[in-house]
Amino acid sequence: MEKHADKTATASIREGEQVDADKAYEFVKQYAVGPPGEDDNKRILRKIDHNLLPLMVITYTLNFMDKNALSYSANFGLTTDNHLVGNQYNWASGSIFYLAYMASQPVVARLIVRFPIGRFVAIATMLWGAVLMTTAASRSFASLMTIRAILGCLESCINPSFIVISSQWWTREEQPLRISYWSLGNSIGQVCGGLLGYGIAHITNRTVPDWAWFFLIFGAITIFYGGFLFYYLPDSPLNARWLSEHDRALAIERVRGNRTGVENHVWKWSQFKECMLDVQCWILVATFFLDDIPAGGVGSFGSIVVHGFGYSALYSTLLLVPLGVIQAICILFGGFMTRRFKDIRAWLIAGSCQIPALIGAVLLYTLPRENQRGLLGSYYVVQTHGIVGTLTMSLVSSNVAGYTKKATASSMMYVAYCVGQVAAPQLFIPSEAPAYKSAFLAAFICFALCILFSIALRFYLIWENKKRDNHSLCGGELQHSDGEFLDLTDKQQKDVFRYVL
Repeated sequence: MEKHADKTATASIREGEQVDADKAYEFVKQYAVGPPGEDDNKRILRKIDHNLLPLMVITYTLNFMDKNALSYSANFGLTTDNHLVGNQYNWASGSIFYLAYMASQPVVARLIVRFPIGRFVAIATMLWGAVLMTTAASRSFASLMTIRAILGCLESCINPSFIVISSQWWTREEQPLRISYWSLGNSIGQVCGGLLGYGIAHITNRTVPDWAWFFLIFGAITIFYGGFLFYYLPDSPLNARWLSEHDRALAIERVRGNRTGVENHVWKWSQFKECMLDVQCWILVATFFLDDIPAGGVGSFGSIVVHGFGYSALYSTLLLVPLGVIQAICILFGGFMTRRFKDIRAWLIAGSCQIPALIGAVLLYTLPRENQRGLLGSYYVVQTHGIVGTLTMSLVSSNVAGYTKKATASSMMYVAYCVGQVAAPQLFIPSEAPAYKSAFLAAFICFALCILFSIALRFYLIWENKKRDNHSLCGGELQHSDGEFLDLTDKQQKDVFRYVL
């Protein structure tokens, strides 16, 4: 009796939601190309990687450089010209930016579902570039706070959108490495930002303050690139200009096994509610939050912390470059490891990155200030935690099905990200400069808790998969032709959907 009721409920869900099925549903019915062969699969994957990944990497690079332009310019007169005192720089650099970022996430989740995602990303990119350029005109704390708040709203569109885009184009096995690739934008931004900042710092012009050039140059590059993005970034495989109609159908067939959908513009409150009650989502949110408190300090106070080790203002900007290189190595290591070994994402979060970062945080807290090289080396070691964000994003992309649910989960992640980024600058208490003991003690605690949460997540997902295996053995659910594109959530596909670890 119970089994019959379960099947009836599942069938009812599918019949009711078929009207609001994923856009790929009708497309695959029309073309019916079938699963791609090995050669076709490799050919389509190459096209996707060559055409889509560079766009995502560049966008993410500019996203990082633009939001951290304030940090690059901090040592070149920005605080003086804007009359910042006390902890006002803390608020302008990170807190207000990420409060606005956080407040925007519910709206961003709706916009991702309601509008074509490629156009949405491109327009947001052009707008944030324009707003960034206006920072050069700021001469007060109030104007700087206003500009940073608007910038936070616009830049908040990118991360959740990229999680959705990753699930549209790549299989669950391919996603961790591809997310690692576009996340390299942070590392590339760290390197390029440091090098560009070093060069820009040598510009001398009496009519324009030295610090203003960071915003004028970075913003102009972003606007130009956003225009190109509007033309070239597709909304999904259904309208990629660099794929033929036949190849578009094959691209969709490639991700059929994900069972997470491709494109749907109907907001479903049932999926939103399910996301709010999903234990997996909340553990990922907590992990992301704990990782971003240390990350927020590096973003807002990187050059100031290194300057506090005893290096000059100009040289401190250049010394930020290795941070990006270390982060890139760790991100690529995580991506290749997930490709080589199955179900190790949670272990990588807990072990390979958090333990070295935890040791680095302890050394920063305990080493004497005279040990200049030791402090700098420890600060670099802390950057091994950068892999956490990439792997948690890949778990959302791979394990959360349903277009509305995925958009909601992505936004939840970035609400947690924002809370961490808002809290981080407040831990850099001006009276503790240049040691900032509270900030590095907090980093140590966060790394330790992050290890515990990632282990808990792994065992929770193992337990869920075992329950689903038992459910399947007992009869499971009714199957539906093309059910992969009916925009069902992971919890509505218990018979066929298994979580990656």
